[in-house]
Amino acid sequence: MSIATRDRAPAPPALREQTTRRPVMLASIDIGYDEEAVEAALAAALEANSELLVCLGVTLPVANANAAARRHMGDPVVREQIAEILRTARRAGATARPVLYNTPRPIAALIEIADTHGLGLLVFGPDRRSYGRLRFRWHLRRIKRNAPCLVLPLE
Repeated sequence: MSIATRDRAPAPPALREQTTRRPVMLASIDIGYDEEAVEAALAAALEANSELLVCLGVTLPVANANAAARRHMGDPVVREQIAEILRTARRAGATARPVLYNTPRPIAALIEIADTHGLGLLVFGPDRRSYGRLRFRWHLRRIKRNAPCLVLPLE
């Protein structure tokens, strides 16, 4: 051991730096959620000890001037499914809240919401049987290309 090392005080232990907890979002457009996506989003939120946002985008017609008068909060069956997901998340110990929006461009709005909330993970989880294989792949590709966070599924 050299004199320089022997006479030096020991280095203080490295402190683990604090990281901010970024929310996890489970998102769908106009229809219900896939069970596997719900489980993945809930597990990620619990593991990261972060908030779970259950997001539903309701598409409005683009060319209809009366669309503002017909805004609604989606299908009642889907809203009940959201309430059940929120109850399950709260029972498991996660903080959870719904995010509902009406827009003629739901994917662009979803990306903007992800940026606004500072998401860490976005789980795109509409029920694939009802959503359609090609529509799902097209929307997932667009979300992955533009989202400011990690996007699941990783297809």
